[in-house]
Amino acid sequence: MGSISDEWRGPAESLVERLRPRDDLLVRERADDELDDGPDPPSGSRSFAADAGPFTTYERRVDWRPDGTGVVVEQRVEWRLGFPYWGWIYAPFVRRALRDGITLGARPWWLFPDRLSVRQARATATMALFSLVAGLLYGQLTQVLTFASADIGDGSSGQQAAIFALVRIGAVLTAVMMFQADRFGRRRIALWSFGIAIALSAATALVPGLAALTVLQAVSRNLAVAGLLAVDTICVEELPAGSRAMAAGLGAMAYGLGTGVVVVALPLADISDWGWRLVFALSLITVPLVVSGSRTLKESGRFQLLGRRPDRDDGRGAHEPALVEPALIEPTPFESTPVEPIPVESTRIRGSRFVLLAALFLLLNLFIAPFSQLQNDYLRADRGFDGLTITIFTVLTGTPAGLGVLVGGRIADTRGRRWALVPGLVALGVFTAIFFAVSGAPMWISALAAAVLGTLTVAPLGVLAPELFPTARRGGARGALNVLAVTGSVIGLLLAGIGVDANGYGPTFALLALGPLVAAGLALAVPETRGRELEDLNRAD
Repeated sequence: MGSISDEWRGPAESLVERLRPRDDLLVRERADDELDDGPDPPSGSRSFAADAGPFTTYERRVDWRPDGTGVVVEQRVEWRLGFPYWGWIYAPFVRRALRDGITLGARPWWLFPDRLSVRQARATATMALFSLVAGLLYGQLTQVLTFASADIGDGSSGQQAAIFALVRIGAVLTAVMMFQADRFGRRRIALWSFGIAIALSAATALVPGLAALTVLQAVSRNLAVAGLLAVDTICVEELPAGSRAMAAGLGAMAYGLGTGVVVVALPLADISDWGWRLVFALSLITVPLVVSGSRTLKESGRFQLLGRRPDRDDGRGAHEPALVEPALIEPTPFESTPVEPIPVESTRIRGSRFVLLAALFLLLNLFIAPFSQLQNDYLRADRGFDGLTITIFTVLTGTPAGLGVLVGGRIADTRGRRWALVPGLVALGVFTAIFFAVSGAPMWISALAAAVLGTLTVAPLGVLAPELFPTARRGGARGALNVLAVTGSVIGLLLAGIGVDANGYGPTFALLALGPLVAAGLALAVPETRGRELEDLNRAD
């Protein structure tokens, strides 16, 4: 619960603005009474409640009284944000904004481009919580395999690349779960996926050898991805059209925070040869997070509406009408009910879109997977870093990447997806290739540049797949794209393993960097989705 109390003295004219209901990006107020058209009384009070905005409770009260030639104005605002888990981050910014309101036309950097409802705020916050959990679960193998391989394997780069490739075959499981999400609901699949993923990840701490580790992580990591994709799909389906990219960016930052927990815990691997097992045991700390998140995670309103459509495609080509009447649209997931009929979505995937995104994701992961999975081995084996030094390097060069995520999300929502995607892909390929070719200060600087500029792509990449496919097929399309993206990862890891063992890191990653550069060219052909409703993007022909 937040509160503000302020007092001003000034001319009577200054009272007018305080007595006007606010209507800005944060809140739309309604007054509890009507003001007379005549001059304001010499003293009085007026209260305002929130008619729209991310507040579970909200009241602004203005009292005024005469003071010589002017007035004394007292204002008190009390509110509670409907933004669980992360409200403490927004509280200082909200406090400042509620004091005087947000200037018409202003776009504070911390605020969504659209005014969110309580339901939308909860969906975003819950998505970010599950993103943190997924980042921790997925990041464990990435960070500690070099230590596990040295303990229970031969420690070679080729062996590690092969394990990463085998683990990624489990992406088929992700696709299966996402197809089920289209059938049974995103929420149910998300909670089952995360529950099993946590149990198997914790069990990895007890494995006797690399074979068992590979099997458990193949299931655990890919179920974590399925759970995250399901929760993320809920968020995309709930949010206003102009704020989806920013939400994707926040989710990516939370995912990075989860990975950061693993990075900070990495010195545990230095305790002993078996110290890496303690990092996998960290999975247990996510149990209370998932239990709490299950209470605030609600099923997508669009999915619920789809399930109630009498004309829903049953897989045999059922007829679809051209329009859905406004009365059929559930008002709670959205800011307001449309006053005009909206187009019905197609229930079929457009092949050209799927092929374009599949090629883009495949080329990008051809590069990203070996970079992210082998970076620690490169630092340990080629640069002599121990666990603590790797942690310091990762924190110092990776933490500023949050700036790129925020900027990329803002650009994608206000200028367009390509404006963030194309320069980010080019910078990612160029600066990462430099990172693997140099040492000393240039290595640190190039890693920082790759992190900050490369993460411009995170937000637009996070929303393109769910935006360009209809609600009835959104989960399955995302699962299938994930399989193809993972195919790129497997190819990249195998090529990297062979190339690094034969020629070293520098030449190998210079060649692999062609992946994001070609992907940048493909990104120019991606349909623009900024500010467009999902139904409009996926109209039935």
